[in-house]
Amino acid sequence: MRLAVLIHAETAAPESWGPLSQLLADRGEVSVVHAHADWSAPEVAGWFPVLRRHGIQLRHQFRARSSQDPALVALTMDAVELAAAGSLDGVVLVGDVGSAMPLLQRLRENGLTVIVVGPPATPLDIRGACSEFVDLRSLDGAGPASSTGRHRA
Repeated sequence: MRLAVLIHAETAAPESWGPLSQLLADRGEVSVVHAHADWSAPEVAGWFPVLRRHGIQLRHQFRARSSQDPALVALTMDAVELAAAGSLDGVVLVGDVGSAMPLLQRLRENGLTVIVVGPPATPLDIRGACSEFVDLRSLDGAGPASSTGRHRA
């Protein structure tokens, strides 16, 4: 299975990448990895060594106001464009994608496997709409993995 991994780096810790990449190695070939964030923000500086070490492409979006999430919008556009290209079997969305239900639905309608790797507060509708949900806490050993999802509930 060919996978794209799209990271909302403002809402996921860089330490999660190592365990996540090991988990995905069992799922298939990771052919695309993009990390979306406002890379001028000091909060995401911890990602830079991970990006460099693992060849992850950064996608920059300035955050004009705190109420906006341009990184999530850009991640959504990225996922739609990659899905339209037709060269993937699945998309892995990492971080807080709690407001991306239309994206999950569209990706699934297009026959893609959708894995969400998100925080414990990820809404149940998001967990149920994806093929598989992985709790970010399980990647750092702080909590159990959650396998809820469309076919795992």
